[in-house]
Amino acid sequence: MTAPPATWDAVVVGAGIAGLMAASTIAASGRRVIVLDKSRGVGGRMATRRVGGAVCDHGAQFFTARTEAFQHVIDTAAREGMVVEWCRGFARDGSIGMAAATSGDGHPRYRGARGMSDLPKWLVSRNEAITVRTAARATAVAIGAGAVRVTVEDEHGAGDVVEAAGCVLTPPVPQSLDLLAAGAVLGRMGADRVARLQTVAYDPCFAVMLVLARPSLVPEPGAIQFADDSSGPVAWVADNRRKGLSAVPALTVHATGSFSREHFDAPLSEVATSLSQAIRPWIDGDPQEVIVERSIHRWKYATPTTVLPDPVGVVMERPPIACCGDAFAGPRVEGAFASGAATGAWMVQQLQGGHR
Repeated sequence: MTAPPATWDAVVVGAGIAGLMAASTIAASGRRVIVLDKSRGVGGRMATRRVGGAVCDHGAQFFTARTEAFQHVIDTAAREGMVVEWCRGFARDGSIGMAAATSGDGHPRYRGARGMSDLPKWLVSRNEAITVRTAARATAVAIGAGAVRVTVEDEHGAGDVVEAAGCVLTPPVPQSLDLLAAGAVLGRMGADRVARLQTVAYDPCFAVMLVLARPSLVPEPGAIQFADDSSGPVAWVADNRRKGLSAVPALTVHATGSFSREHFDAPLSEVATSLSQAIRPWIDGDPQEVIVERSIHRWKYATPTTVLPDPVGVVMERPPIACCGDAFAGPRVEGAFASGAATGAWMVQQLQGGHR
């Protein structure tokens, strides 16, 4: 493999669905694009993890398609064996402990064939024009000599600078603002743009993964989506075996935003115990005996509670810098997809205007 050029047409921070769609759109115009991500793999919140002998989706649990553009991507990925339809509705429950009633609306819910990270991995594999650099944590976004300079640290703490004509930021908006502040860019933005981005807020979410000694009591199709007004701490519980991912029984439990905010700084072991006890009705036996292994992940920025109407969060035009993701024009996986594609198209227009 030849060494990448020192200067890129665009640098994309974040290898989730929004970042990969932005990069794909920019690369399709013939531009040189590099994607940076602090994790060791791609996908962002479309995350799959092994816990003991189990496979668990612990971020986004499924995705839907309401637009022709995203449906085309899903259909293509499905033909290549990377995406499958999971179901057309989940069991719903008003409160912890009540009998779940299945609610279907006929609209497909999709999942990755081997986990939610399959779709972003597939997007990367289809576009050789994109360079993805993982284990690369951006620490500042600055401007120098008319270009964007992203300071990066690897997993060992060694740093370098990636220079590009334009930059797309896909981390949660508060983190993107921190990167811009670290590079002294906020002071060069219009005050109205800063204020607009500062309105974006998120709910956190605890995700607990439980490996079980015997099958769970979660009903078909393998998940319960609790009502928004549920008084309990659980928003979602899925059986990864019934979902079609894991060879052994394993549950993923998502806490509500209110519970996650209230207990955000609590010891993780205590949070995991509380959520494990909360789903006791769907564990066949004494949890202390049936749960053979567990893991917990704390998503600080899980769900945007403020969604801006524009799919592109413009920071500035010269040099072009913009934010995108599920907080722009529509939440969830499809919202992130649409925002990334729109921001990639915006970046292409800006680079063409700059004759890059």
